[in-house]
Amino acid sequence: MARLTGGCLCGAVTYSLEYLPGDVADICFCRECRKASGAASLPWVQVPPSRFRVTKGRARGYASSAHATRWFCPDCGGPLYMTDDEGRSVGVTLGSLDAPEAIRPTVQGWVCERVSWQAWDETLPAYEKAPPYDL
Repeated sequence: MARLTGGCLCGAVTYSLEYLPGDVADICFCRECRKASGAASLPWVQVPPSRFRVTKGRARGYASSAHATRWFCPDCGGPLYMTDDEGRSVGVTLGSLDAPEAIRPTVQGWVCERVSWQAWDETLPAYEKAPPYDL
């Protein structure tokens, strides 16, 4: 297990998570991730809520779909994590980690919505829609 930390651009909101080998880390190409991040894709790691906690500040939520809330810094707008309405998982943006190299994506999802010029890793499994999660 690795304890990792992260936070937003301005440092107002920070968090910690416990990462275990085998946790799903995916690169998402969906429209919602593009709009929320301003990037063509967004890498995430999925962990159970028991292995994630906000350590400083308070993120602001936005219900981006009927089943998910995205959490951002209310000051700088940095995207930090996403929760599902069932409380099964927390998806943490890899780019908001203090050491983003600590987790390497293992799958790619929503390739059906990938923009044509966005590169992708042909060595990783790719799913037309959502990759499977075992949480």
